[in-house]
Amino acid sequence: MEPRYGRLYANAVVRPLAEQLIGVLGVVPGERVCDLMCDGGMLGMALGAAVGRHGAVVLVDTDDVLLQRVAREVSGTGCAVSTRIATARTVALAEPPCDRVASLCTFGFWEDAHMLDVAERALRPSGRAAVLTWDEAQPPLHEVALVDALRDAAGITSPFLARCLASPDPVKAAHWERVTLQDVVCFDGIAGYWAAMVGERPLTAELLGESEATLRDIRAACERALKADTAADGTLRIPVRATLWCCSREASA
Repeated sequence: MEPRYGRLYANAVVRPLAEQLIGVLGVVPGERVCDLMCDGGMLGMALGAAVGRHGAVVLVDTDDVLLQRVAREVSGTGCAVSTRIATARTVALAEPPCDRVASLCTFGFWEDAHMLDVAERALRPSGRAAVLTWDEAQPPLHEVALVDALRDAAGITSPFLARCLASPDPVKAAHWERVTLQDVVCFDGIAGYWAAMVGERPLTAELLGESEATLRDIRAACERALKADTAADGTLRIPVRATLWCCSREASA
């Protein structure tokens, strides 16, 4: 299994949010932490750097090959690394429990059990969890532009993009604090945007069979939608808002 978010997307979108998430969680050296649905490991790398050689990172995802690849990269930070396969019974994913549990833009890819419940159960009594999703009231333009272009230019509704934009049911997350994060997503022109958003993500498989003309129409529609955020040199700078769902075991007890 390849990561859901390729390197281009991870560097443009995920890395800056990972840095903010680490700060909100208050990760300190020596802690045991968990990257829930680690995907390509951008958050896992940030967690590993934060806990250091006396700390430990637990990586959780659905594919063992992906997990082993990410584990090798995260171990380069000097921390101890272990992996868990995500299943419907992944409710005791970290033994002993974790000081911090986090997920970054992968909420919609968790199957079966509710991710927030799993994250909370993995915490030690003084632990804290944070799950970052896009702001459902103001979803990010870099994703929305593509969703709209697929629909309008090709009549396509993407299951992958729906998962990217998924967020928790507010009723189920009633005791989780909502923190708004803001950032600016940057792409090196429309070609860089297309490579990061389509070329390196599973969306490519959803577009197999579409004609070159249709793909050009989709890309042109994205370019029009992003025109207001395009600088004179063609660089895209897109303001985004995300929601960080935060919970501490002590607060929810």
